[in-house]
Amino acid sequence: MSRIGRSFNKWRDKLFGTRSHEVLVFCFFLAVSFSFWLLQALNETLEKEVPIKVRLENVPEDVVIIDSLPSSISVTLHDRGLILARQSISNIFRPKRIKVDFTKYNTGKADAEVYISSDEIQRLIRRHLVVSTKIQAIRPDTLRFSYNHGLSKTLPVKLAGTLKASRQNYIQSILVEPESVKVFAPKAILDTMQVVYSEAFDLEELSGAGNYQVALRKQKLVKYEPERVNIKVGVGYYTEKTIKVPVIGLNFPAEKKLRTFPAQVNVTFKVESGRYDKIRPEDFVLATTYEELLENTESSKLSLHLKSMPAGVSNARISPKEVDYLIEQVAEGVDN
Repeated sequence: MSRIGRSFNKWRDKLFGTRSHEVLVFCFFLAVSFSFWLLQALNETLEKEVPIKVRLENVPEDVVIIDSLPSSISVTLHDRGLILARQSISNIFRPKRIKVDFTKYNTGKADAEVYISSDEIQRLIRRHLVVSTKIQAIRPDTLRFSYNHGLSKTLPVKLAGTLKASRQNYIQSILVEPESVKVFAPKAILDTMQVVYSEAFDLEELSGAGNYQVALRKQKLVKYEPERVNIKVGVGYYTEKTIKVPVIGLNFPAEKKLRTFPAQVNVTFKVESGRYDKIRPEDFVLATTYEELLENTESSKLSLHLKSMPAGVSNARISPKEVDYLIEQVAEGVDN
């Protein structure tokens, strides 16, 4: 007997052997039982929740929909299981959709808020159901939309959130795009609005530049174009810089002059990266007054302090902190 023949006999014995025969008989009766159960279930009265899409139609070009209808509603149906199953399969290939005709609800006013009752929704749904199917519940049970005939104005956007850099960084720039948006709303609301606020947001520990999308704060009967703005954040980093700053005396009499040893000291400070090359020694005032020196009777050294430093500079350190000094008498008419 060939190898193929032996393999065939082997699989035949396994499939139609005593044990396999018992398994096949069990599966047969299981399938029959399931079929009877399914037929019984399909003949029973059941409830099923199905989604139905909603679409607003015939909206004139000069009308702006402010608050639109929901994209779909949930409907609980009551009928025999077979009919509900048939509707579910049909809904997969041709989703049920109710169409709301704008012209039917147009009041002719400049702006309006429209409510569609549960009875009206049921009437629209009924067109897609067989006679025996009952509607048990609708969620939401009332539909609403609002509109106006193009009443709008352009308003600036104001951010209502927090922007913070990490300890090693700083916020270098904030750019909102667009800076202003078009606002559609009833005249009574438009007249009270001066700015448009963003939704609250919290951006912290920023360590690099980035773009962030933020929605505008929602308000009833108000629509924005666009509905979101982009926040472009520039983030710089702090770096250290050391420069030599001269020590000067203030309020000295004309015949006296301060000399320190050394005449210049190192000032090390933390500075924003964007200002690193702009900081000069003359931006710092490292000085003492004649009156302070007269009160300095306990030490022969002068303790140094910065009287002022430029914006964007922090954590300034002076080295050395103390210097030797003397008050020199200047001969009258001699400029040293």
